[in-house]
Amino acid sequence: MDKISRLIGRHAFRSHVFFNARFCGSNRFVNDGKTGHLHIVRSGAIVLSHAESADLRVDGPALIFYPRGLSHALDAIGEAQLLCAEVFFEGGNHNLMARALPEVICLPLGQAPTLARSIEMLFEEAETPETGQDMILDRLCDVLIVQLIRHDMQHRNMPSGTLVGLLDGRLSKALAAIHEHPRQPWPIEALARTAGMSRSKFADYFHEVIGIPPGEYVTEWRLSLAKDFLRRGVPVKDVCQRVGYASQPAFTRMFTERMGLSPRAWLQQAGEDALAEG
Repeated sequence: MDKISRLIGRHAFRSHVFFNARFCGSNRFVNDGKTGHLHIVRSGAIVLSHAESADLRVDGPALIFYPRGLSHALDAIGEAQLLCAEVFFEGGNHNLMARALPEVICLPLGQAPTLARSIEMLFEEAETPETGQDMILDRLCDVLIVQLIRHDMQHRNMPSGTLVGLLDGRLSKALAAIHEHPRQPWPIEALARTAGMSRSKFADYFHEVIGIPPGEYVTEWRLSLAKDFLRRGVPVKDVCQRVGYASQPAFTRMFTERMGLSPRAWLQQAGEDALAEG
């Protein structure tokens, strides 16, 4: 598995299409701390308004993605054909993947032929109601987001975050070591050696590029792995060893501080949420 797929797989997200039609008028989207938004303009034009930044006019075909659910208003100029989806990153706005992405991504589809082809497939499916359509639309939106992330990485549009670090010749070595060997203690000195840098330069550079200190990143990565293991039915006592904690109390303490629930309580709630969504 390539390093980007590994990262995306560990910081899971899912999409849910909630609107697909011609649109006239206005709608507001509020940042609830856990829901991102994807807007695809097939034709027509819209204006996106934000409280603390300039309005953004978008002429279709184009794609607009708010990974962290920035509050915004959407106003159609005349009539626009839209498809809109909610995007749920595990952990909401605290998800490492969501934090690695820009606050808003606006991409005219003329600049991204691969995405344009996927979007045509999306609208073709939306126009032909068949069994399983909802699931197909949601999964196609997932594919679009991965393609969008890849496009932004290829064009170096991301100012900071894990994805930028994976493109960095030195930091990518340290990140790969963390991702592949989470049981290791990973003091800053060891990561700095892996990256071929001095301790102080590595710590400063890591924080500058990734956006959080190395130790914080290691903890967040271990947490994402732990949640994956718990969902798969791995006992808590085994999970703590797999993600680098010498004792179950230390692991439980970290997990509870980050998630607000003990591992067992979190797993129970996650199961109840999944049943409610089903």
